[in-house]
Amino acid sequence: MANVVENPTWEAGIYEIAETDPVMGGPDGVDNAPHKQLANRTAYLKQQQDSVKAEIAAARGGQANLAARLALLETQTSQADSTFNGTAGRTVSHALGHTNYIVNIVTLEDTQGDLGDVRIARASNAFTVYNTGGFTGAFRYQIIT
Repeated sequence: MANVVENPTWEAGIYEIAETDPVMGGPDGVDNAPHKQLANRTAYLKQQQDSVKAEIAAARGGQANLAARLALLETQTSQADSTFNGTAGRTVSHALGHTNYIVNIVTLEDTQGDLGDVRIARASNAFTVYNTGGFTGAFRYQIIT
C-alpha cells in the first residue's frame, strides 16, 4: 500500500468526486485527487506553522516564553533625561558594575549648531557625556546591556 505524495502547496479548492466519475485509484486517479489536495494543504500548513514556531523560538532568545524575554529586556535597558555640561562633561550614575554596555544619546531640543562632537566615557558604575561645543541643553540617554 502506497502513501499519497505530499507537495506543500495551498490548494485553491478540494475536488468533489462526481457521481459519474469512474472509480480509479493510483497516484493520478480521481478517487485520490481530494486526498492529495488535502494532504498538500496539510503539508503547506505544517510548513507555515514550523516557520512561525522557529521565529517565536528565536524571539524568545532562550527564555521560556515571550513574556519572560520582554521582562529580561526591560531589566537590560534603562533610560532617563539629563543635560549636557558642555566640554566639562555630565556624569550619569548607574549600578551595572561593568563597562559592557551601550549608551545611546539623543538631544531633546534644538542645539543651534552648538553641540559639536559627542564622546561617552564608560565606567563600571557611571558614564560621562562630553561635547566639544558649548551646548548645555537636555538629552535623553538609554543604556543597553
